[in-house]
Amino acid sequence: MKNNTLHNAFPIVAAAIGNRFGIKVHIGGDQAYTNGQSIRLPAYNGDDPDYKDYAWGLLAHESAHIRYSDFTIDFGTSVLRRRLCGALEDVRIEHELAQIFPGTRLTLRTVVEKMIASGQFKAATADDHPANVLYGYVLKSLRARVLQQSALTPLVELTEQVLNSHFPAGTLLRLNDLLAEVPEELACERDCLHLTDRILSMIEQECEKEGEKKETENQDQDQDQTQPQQNSQAQPDSEQDTDTETDTGESDYEGDEGEAKAEAEAEANDQSPDCSDDSETTASTDISTDSGSPVNSDSDHQPSKQAPLDSLKPSPTETIDAQSLQQALGSVSDAELEQDLFEAVKAELALGAGHSAESVMPVGLRQAGDEVAGRRLLDKVQSESVKIRAALQGLVQAQNMSHSYPSCRGRRVIAKRLPHLALGDSRVFARGSVKQAPNTAIHLLLDKSASMSYQLFNSHSESWESRLTIALEATLALALAFEGIPGVNPGITAFPGANDESVFRVLEHGERVRAQAGGLSLQPQDSTPMTEAIWFAAASLLRCREPRKVLMVMTDGQPNDPLTTLEILQRCRDSGIETIGIGLGIDVSHLFPRAIAINDFKGLRSQLFELSKTVLMAA
Repeated sequence: MKNNTLHNAFPIVAAAIGNRFGIKVHIGGDQAYTNGQSIRLPAYNGDDPDYKDYAWGLLAHESAHIRYSDFTIDFGTSVLRRRLCGALEDVRIEHELAQIFPGTRLTLRTVVEKMIASGQFKAATADDHPANVLYGYVLKSLRARVLQQSALTPLVELTEQVLNSHFPAGTLLRLNDLLAEVPEELACERDCLHLTDRILSMIEQECEKEGEKKETENQDQDQDQTQPQQNSQAQPDSEQDTDTETDTGESDYEGDEGEAKAEAEAEANDQSPDCSDDSETTASTDISTDSGSPVNSDSDHQPSKQAPLDSLKPSPTETIDAQSLQQALGSVSDAELEQDLFEAVKAELALGAGHSAESVMPVGLRQAGDEVAGRRLLDKVQSESVKIRAALQGLVQAQNMSHSYPSCRGRRVIAKRLPHLALGDSRVFARGSVKQAPNTAIHLLLDKSASMSYQLFNSHSESWESRLTIALEATLALALAFEGIPGVNPGITAFPGANDESVFRVLEHGERVRAQAGGLSLQPQDSTPMTEAIWFAAASLLRCREPRKVLMVMTDGQPNDPLTTLEILQRCRDSGIETIGIGLGIDVSHLFPRAIAINDFKGLRSQLFELSKTVLMAA
C-alpha cells in the first residue's frame, strides 16, 4: 500500500471535506453518484493527484446541489429546457458555495482545466446540433464570466461564432442581455427555470422575425420578377404604333424614334434584376439587395479592387430556416447534447475491474430514537458516572499536580532554606513544574450487531439484560465521566447503523451527552462491519485538535472481514491513533495488540474504569 497512514488517505480526506460542507459522504463501490441527501465516491485506494482533483471537485459541486438545489421541480418533456436550466443552476450553486467556501473556486476551476486538457470539454462546431451550440454557449460563457474559469474563454469565442451562424442575427445580443442577470437575479432554482423560459421565448420571437423577414423579401423578389414581363408585353404595342406612324407618312422621325426605343430598352434592362453571374457589379447589387442594406460604394468595392466572390456570399445567418430551427430545438434529445460536465467527471472516477468495490467509509446517521427513553437511561447511569468521574479526576489531578522545587530564581521564598545562603546555596526560591492536562480525544466504538441482543441471566437463572443494554450503559457512564475531566474529549459511534453501510453518530466530539439523549435508544441488528466503523471513527479522531487520540472498540464477535480490519487498525496506529480492543465474552487480542476480554458482564463498568484509568495515566 502506497500510503501507510490515514492523514492523506482518500476516504479520510473525502469525509473531512464532506463534514466541512455539512454533507454525508459514503466511500465504497466503484461508481460516484448522489441521491440528493448524501454523496457516494468509489473506494479508491491510490495516490493519483488527478483522480483526487476530480473527486474533490465533484464533492464541491454535488454538495452545492444538496445545499441549494430544489429536487422537486418538474421540467416537463423538453430536454433543452431541462439542460439549459441545469446549466444556469450549476453556475448559481457553485457561486453560492464559493461565497461560504472560497477555496471551492480553485477546486472547481482545476476540474474544468483538466477536462479541457483531456478534450472532454470543448467548443461547439458548425456540425453540432443548434441546441447543443446554445447549451454550450450558455454554460461556458457563464462559467468563464461568473465563476472566473478563464480557461474557457477561447472556447466561448469559438462557440459564439458558431451560434451566430445557427441562429437569427439578433439572438446573440438578446441572449447576452438575459445572461447578464446571472447570478445576481437568481435566488433559487425556480428563478433559473424562469430565465430558461425567457431565453427560449426570445429565440422563438427571433425565429418569427426571421420568418417574417424572409416572407417580405420573397414578396419583393416576386414583384421584381413580374415587372420585366409587363415591359415585354408592352413592346409589341409600341412597335404597332410605330408602324402605323410610318404608314401615315411620318417617315422623317423614323431614325429618332429608333434611338429612343433603344435607350428605353437599355434603361429597362438596367433596372430589372439579373440572376446571371455575367457581371461582378450585378452580383454585388444582388447581394446588397438580399441583405436589405445599400450597396457599399467604398474604394474596396470598386472594379479595380474587387473582393473574392466567396467573401460576398450570404452569411449562414441569412439562410436560416426559422421554422426548421424551432422544430430542431423542440425535438432535441440528450444524445445530441454534450455530456454534462460533472457526469463526465463521474465517469472519470468510476473504477475498473480489479479495484476494490467494498464499502470503506460509511455514512454517519443520527438515530431518531426515543428521547424520553434516552433520558431515562442517562438518569440510570448518572450516579455511576459521578463516581467514575470523581475517581478519574482525582487520579488526573494527582498526576498533574504541580510539585515545587528549590530554584535560584522565583517569586516565592522558601523560608526554611534561607540559612543555605550562608553556605553559598542560592536555591531559596520555590518554583513549580508545569504539567499538561491529558489533552486526549477518546472515541468509543460500540458494536450493536444482532448478536448483542443475547440475553444474560443472573445467578437465579432469570433473564437479566441484553449485552447491548449493559454495554451501552457502561459506555454512557464512561462518556459522562470523561466530559467532566478537563483535557478529555469523548465521542461515541455505534455500528452498524440503518444497514451495514452506515453507522449511528451517538455522540460527536465536542458535544454534550445529555443533548443527544434521543440517539441513545439503540436496537441490535445486522452483522459486524468493523472495518467500515473504524474508518469512520478514525476520521472523527483525526479532525480533533487533541494531540493524543485513542480508539476503544467494544465488540462481542468477529468482524465481517478480519483482513481489512487488521489493515485499517495498523494504519490507525501508523497515524498515531492508539487502538484498544474490548472483547465482550470473546478474545480480540488477535485484532488488537492491546486488548482485554470481559466475561463477567456485571463487572463491565469497573473493568472499563480500570482501563480508562490506565489510558489517562499514560497521557
